[in-house]
Amino acid sequence: MKTKPILLLNQTQKVGSNSRICLWNRKLNDAGFQSGTPIKIEAINGVIQITKDKNAKRKVSKVINHGNELPVIDLKNTKALPLAEMFSQGEKVSVNIVSGLIEIKKREEA
Repeated sequence: MKTKPILLLNQTQKVGSNSRICLWNRKLNDAGFQSGTPIKIEAINGVIQITKDKNAKRKVSKVINHGNELPVIDLKNTKALPLAEMFSQGEKVSVNIVSGLIEIKKREEA
């Protein structure tokens, strides 16, 4: 029987200038996205999915904040990742983190 992944973080974030989205949070460590982890980033049906992929060239970066090292995933609009087509500057997105998977999608208004 397959168990449902435990949600480690569900947060709302605003899309920055040039449709940029920057993730940095200790919960990324808990989900297996420590700095240096190779990751694959895909846009699938309007949802950004980030997964660990040992063959990927892109890796999780890091930042030091108040003496603590935090993992950072900085998403920028590119041909391979058309963020500007998916999200507008200032728009709110939902960021869900479970073990081994990060999903970013338009926030559904209540």
